Amino acid sequence: MLEPGQITSKQLIRLLVCSRIVISLTYFPVLKEMSPSQDSWLACILYFPLQIIMAAPLYLLARRFPRQTIIQYIPTIAGKGGKIAGALLLCYFIHQSAMSLALFNLFITGVAMPKTPILFFSLSLLLACAYAARQGIEVLGRLSELLLPIILIAITTIILLLTKDMHFKLLQPVLEKGIFPVMGGSLFLVSRTYEVIEFAMLLPYLNKPAKTKTVYLTAFFIIAFFLTMISMSIITILGTGAATRTFPFLYTIRLVNVGNFIERIESIHLAIWILAAFLKMSLQYYIIVLGLSQLFNLKTYKPLILPTGSILASLSLLVAPSLVELQSFASSMESHLYNIVFVYSLPFLLLLLAVIRKKGVRSL
Repeated sequence: MLEPGQITSKQLIRLLVCSRIVISLTYFPVLKEMSPSQDSWLACILYFPLQIIMAAPLYLLARRFPRQTIIQYIPTIAGKGGKIAGALLLCYFIHQSAMSLALFNLFITGVAMPKTPILFFSLSLLLACAYAARQGIEVLGRLSELLLPIILIAITTIILLLTKDMHFKLLQPVLEKGIFPVMGGSLFLVSRTYEVIEFAMLLPYLNKPAKTKTVYLTAFFIIAFFLTMISMSIITILGTGAATRTFPFLYTIRLVNVGNFIERIESIHLAIWILAAFLKMSLQYYIIVLGLSQLFNLKTYKPLILPTGSILASLSLLVAPSLVELQSFASSMESHLYNIVFVYSLPFLLLLLAVIRKKGVRSL
């Protein structure tokens, strides 16, 4: 294997949770997509069972091919055309990583350092991520053990500090327009969880493959829990007006004032978001270079690290020159369909082909 390292189930859970939570710390798009937005917390709860169902094909594929990444088992299932499908999937990974980098750049320049060139932040983050990716999956796993507890404790503390300003009447009326808008919001969240397909690149390095199911269930539960808590804290303070805010959680945090002593704590939010963004981007960086090396049958992924960074830096400026364009694409129907095709439709088709052609093993 190109990567000799292994990670534990707890480390993989932390990596998945951190990769998804970082988005809700900045841009919380489900508030804008739902009408009425006060039911978005219900959508976050319903997200958990829906995500489990939608991720089932990837779990079943992992059982059939326990020591192969998705880039490796696509040709096994699909034959010669599998290489093309693998290349397209890697293009998807690269595009999503460029979008993540663009969000990092635009958030930092928008709320902290508006006069600093975007390229400075882009290169700074990529250099740090390149170093982390070069160290391999074991180092990324240990980083997750260090960083995620800090991030989750900080989020929990912030929400507790906000409780005195929460007005739970703003959550009413519940299900004002019925269950269908809530289900639509949940499906929107599921379509945005593209990290699921990325982790099909990491499951072969799990030291105990039998715990794959535990990883998925635990990670999605933690994600759903914190999405619900963040959503409720935003709505109970800002009400339906939260949907008009570009960064609703950040705006909510700015309202923290405990005895005129604890206030203006948005710097804590910025710090934990940078930590989460660093871990997310490092992981995406690693997945891309690992996938490329497997696609082209290279002996090591390390020579690809610097060229990949150059591509990501350039693409991040092209795919989203401004925050408005980034939000416009992220909320478009084309974006949802784009994610669904690669994250859910592709694994389903691969599983169907694997069953029909009797490829892989039937259990771990």
